[in-house]
Amino acid sequence: MATPRKLSSGKWNIQVRVKGFPQRTITRDTKAECEQAAREVLQNYTLKPSNTIESLADKYLQDVMIRDGRRRGGYEATKFRLVTIGRSLNQKPLEELTKEDVLSLRTDRLKSISGSTVRLEMQLLSRFLRWAAAEQSVKCLDVVDGVKLPEPGKARSKVIEPYEYKMILDYASDKAKPIIMVAWETAMRRNEILALTPSMINFNKKVISLAYDQTKNGEAREVPLSSTALILLKQLCDGREIGEKLFTLTPYAVTQAFRRAARLAHVYGVCFHSIRHTTITRYAEKGFNTLQLQCISGHKTIAMLARYSHLKASKVADLMN
Repeated sequence: MATPRKLSSGKWNIQVRVKGFPQRTITRDTKAECEQAAREVLQNYTLKPSNTIESLADKYLQDVMIRDGRRRGGYEATKFRLVTIGRSLNQKPLEELTKEDVLSLRTDRLKSISGSTVRLEMQLLSRFLRWAAAEQSVKCLDVVDGVKLPEPGKARSKVIEPYEYKMILDYASDKAKPIIMVAWETAMRRNEILALTPSMINFNKKVISLAYDQTKNGEAREVPLSSTALILLKQLCDGREIGEKLFTLTPYAVTQAFRRAARLAHVYGVCFHSIRHTTITRYAEKGFNTLQLQCISGHKTIAMLARYSHLKASKVADLMN
């Protein structure tokens, strides 16, 4: 329990923080009253365990995001979002959540992040509440149901031109540069690239084998490799153990390294994921059909693929001739 502090008003204030319970801020006229109130809160917490996102997050991840002992794609993103949502709701017990809490969450989060991200957080909260009620016998309701979700963001339309790509590479760090190059050739996602080991690459078949827990959609797939990608990957595998990762940067470090390089190169409106859009578009412009593009990208549906490829009408006209 924290030590009470005296406020400028003359009253005393103390904060009670216990894992798995909502944070409480107590203000009283005297220090003794403040400490007594804090003890009562702690005693109540001890007698009555609280079902919060924080207290059930590990169980949710274990039940929903792990299959056959291996993490599913999106595990880390889900874990991070649960922490963020829990903090935003001040670890309020699930049984006490209301639609007003969800509306406040939506309003507050939209002040700092995109509508698409808020939409993902609200959808996760909805799934979490339904899981808690069905699987953990928590007497909570899906208070997200009926609340309007922010509109999904428009598909990224910025395609990185070859000269912009070269400029970004010029400013990229030595550790980030090969990651960017692999993304440019394969259209692989950031986390898929960071999971790469020599054992996953079949140079004879010219493919990378990704397990279901290494992909975003939770399905294993093979990534076809261009001749340039094969040369690059052979260089990266040289001298490494069969199970040793090719890259040591964290996902966040890759994102920041790319942003820095793009900023220095004066290439604006792009992020690391823009490489994936660009590469898929590039192969589409070469005349690859939908099934071939899905093989490269790993998208389940044509609709999902359509958000990633941005063909120019002039390029389509060239293919028509």
